[in-house]
Amino acid sequence: MEDTLLMELKATNGVLFVYEDRVVISRKTFTGFMMQGLAGDRTLYFTDVQSVEYRKPTMLANGYMQFIIAGTPYTNSRPGLLASSKQSAEDPNTLILRAFNKNTPIEAEKAHKIILSRLNHFRAQRNSSAGVSSADELRKYKSLLDEGIISREEFELKKQKLLG
Repeated sequence: MEDTLLMELKATNGVLFVYEDRVVISRKTFTGFMMQGLAGDRTLYFTDVQSVEYRKPTMLANGYMQFIIAGTPYTNSRPGLLASSKQSAEDPNTLILRAFNKNTPIEAEKAHKIILSRLNHFRAQRNSSAGVSSADELRKYKSLLDEGIISREEFELKKQKLLG
């Protein structure tokens, strides 16, 4: 577990802490406690996060950040114009963002960009580790050659490409 704190974002219903490998949603604020009760902190690892829905807060409308996790039901938790919907208040993966000061939209945008960057980093790692080795590819093409599906020339070209 990496403990480098990259960003902290105060939301209406809690505080978001962004680390290298995870986000933590803390409900240790008055409004967070009122909306979530004694739920405690929620740790979401980037390897488990499928996507992040985000709407930037404005002076006229609430914004939100919702983490979509595999295996959990999707909640349409978009908050209303000036108030929070019941669904958004109850969803443990949603933070409600209000722009009571001019820094909130700026900080929310910054947090969103960092989160997307970290998600892309972990997706790239997962994709590279799930890749097929050159030896496996070569075996596949040799099988195609033996079955008469590709010619000797095609096999040799693929072999040269795979072996560099």
